Amino acid sequence: MLIDSHVHCHEFPPEELEEYRREWRLVCVSDDLNSSMATLRLEGVVKCVGVHPWQVERADPTTLSQIANVVNRGDVTCLGEVGLDRKFTPHSYDKQLEYFRRFLQLAREFGLALNVHAAGAWLEVVEELRRVDVDKALIHWYTGPLSLLEELRDLGFYISINPAVVIQKKHQEVAKSVDRRIVVVESDGPYLYREMRLTPAAIHKTIEKLAELWEMPQVEVAEVVRRNAVRLWKL
Repeated sequence: MLIDSHVHCHEFPPEELEEYRREWRLVCVSDDLNSSMATLRLEGVVKCVGVHPWQVERADPTTLSQIANVVNRGDVTCLGEVGLDRKFTPHSYDKQLEYFRRFLQLAREFGLALNVHAAGAWLEVVEELRRVDVDKALIHWYTGPLSLLEELRDLGFYISINPAVVIQKKHQEVAKSVDRRIVVVESDGPYLYREMRLTPAAIHKTIEKLAELWEMPQVEVAEVVRRNAVRLWKL
């Protein structure tokens, strides 16, 4: 069974999600308080709660305390999707940083993994992770500096490769350069990227492309990324 390490399960129609649950182990991320509650109602998945940096400016003032209460009950093992974004929503960066730092404190306090968004803020995200000394973190859909990959590995963090690797040149460069021991796969579904609908099923194309880039049989690539995800999510 392959593992989709970053998927917005609450956005899929129930029937479609059920199909994926039969074939995949899903790490379900949330976007805000309401979707976090929806994620918590799912069965048989890894549950991540949080506030996406795109949603921070619309978040209710009580959101952080309510999510902290959920974490305190022991209902989750992951915080996500959380992080920083200077590329798409730079205007709310200060509030993003406030929220991200609170999530980092929760991760440190409760030993939770982090499922992190870092578009345009790769260096800032890694600095915050290092500063708090969190245990486990995934930088999802990594297209940041190649020079940062070695540091991520040394810090014990992971990156995910997305089906977009089939057409996204920077993602291909990352996939070729990264230490394979820190690579997992994700869909970020149900997201539409350049007319590609990203779903767990599309990860088969990711495996094919990684096999080409790594010059390895697909079955070996699948086992590498599966083993890494098991280690990351403590499955």
